[in-house]
Amino acid sequence: MGCLLGCAMTLARGSDGPTERGLRDSVVVLERAINALADPSSDYRTTLQNVLPALPAGSQDFLKTDITAFLSRAPDPGADFQCSAEFVRYKARKELLRLKDMLLDSSPQPAEPQFCYAVPFAIDPALPTRRIEIYGYDFDREPMQVLLMNSYGFTDVTFAVVTQSHYHMTLELEKHGLEVSPENRVLALTLHHIIQHAIPVIQPDTRLCESRIEDIPADKVIAYDPPSIVGGRSFTVAGASVVANAALDYDSNVVDATMCVTATAPGEDPNAVSGCAGEFVYTSESGRLIEWVSGDLQSRIAYTSGSGEKDVRKGAGRGPVDRWTFTAGSPTSPAGAEPGLAVRLRKLQVVSTQVGGGCVSPIAYLEARRMRALSAGVVRRLDTELTKVDRAILKLRPRFAGTGG
Repeated sequence: MGCLLGCAMTLARGSDGPTERGLRDSVVVLERAINALADPSSDYRTTLQNVLPALPAGSQDFLKTDITAFLSRAPDPGADFQCSAEFVRYKARKELLRLKDMLLDSSPQPAEPQFCYAVPFAIDPALPTRRIEIYGYDFDREPMQVLLMNSYGFTDVTFAVVTQSHYHMTLELEKHGLEVSPENRVLALTLHHIIQHAIPVIQPDTRLCESRIEDIPADKVIAYDPPSIVGGRSFTVAGASVVANAALDYDSNVVDATMCVTATAPGEDPNAVSGCAGEFVYTSESGRLIEWVSGDLQSRIAYTSGSGEKDVRKGAGRGPVDRWTFTAGSPTSPAGAEPGLAVRLRKLQVVSTQVGGGCVSPIAYLEARRMRALSAGVVRRLDTELTKVDRAILKLRPRFAGTGG
């Protein structure tokens, strides 16, 4: 099996038994928590709180410190936070993956600001817009810019942003005498000079963007050989305890998958393998934005491997994985065989939407209409264009929209 993202994860540790055991047990605890978060009904607070007492004695201090910090920063129940529970669960999974990378010396990536929702979700200059509420996560990690953009330039309005918390910013337009002009097309949130999200401005000539459903064929296979947590020891595949999960994510016009696996061999002081692999799954045409992927975006499995060299399991539920295959692999060193995991994906569908050209996504338009943020004239005009949009798309909401609206 090929070497993918995250392949070089073997940790150069000493041969001291308790240290090796503690490292192995810490990784297993994190992997089981990542697996638990793959369940759409899971509660991220309960999952993370359960990690703390489950960590082995003598585990690295940063594990408890960082998990406790994440819990303290998470929005309290009833807080003014308009994003879904799925969004915070998504961020919690990212945090656990980062901690696992730290344990395995695998170049952990720092957290970056991420947008999830805005009120209003689109701007109608025909209505007075006094302020715009922007929601996300880790807005305090790095400075973001807010730009009012038109076809030939932009106005930096970051000075009008009031930080309510690391997950909530308010853009005070009226207070600073700012108005949306007839030339403005989007309000852009940028990081490192790259647009992270664009809130559309619906002008009199704004039309609905062309939006369509595209198929991702079935049987895409992602394969990965997770390295040993402690090098130089053999691994017995038969009877191994396997915990694995696969998650889809999408950005711009690309869908990617990340697969993680931790397997612990049987015995009193077993070896274990662990790692994550990322791979491209699908791309739409350039100039399009993927706004939705069908089904649940995560699949998970936890089981004890059989005695054969290949163990095949059927994927469950609405997740992206149709089949899991755990194999003994081929001997690559005197230490023994390297186990491997392969997943076969189901057929998937995406909604991709044309961007640019002075149009607004049907999903964004319907979300703004749902929250009564548009004038009657805009609604009458754009509602007539909905007949050109696939009826299945008309039922969708933005990915991380909360239950309100």
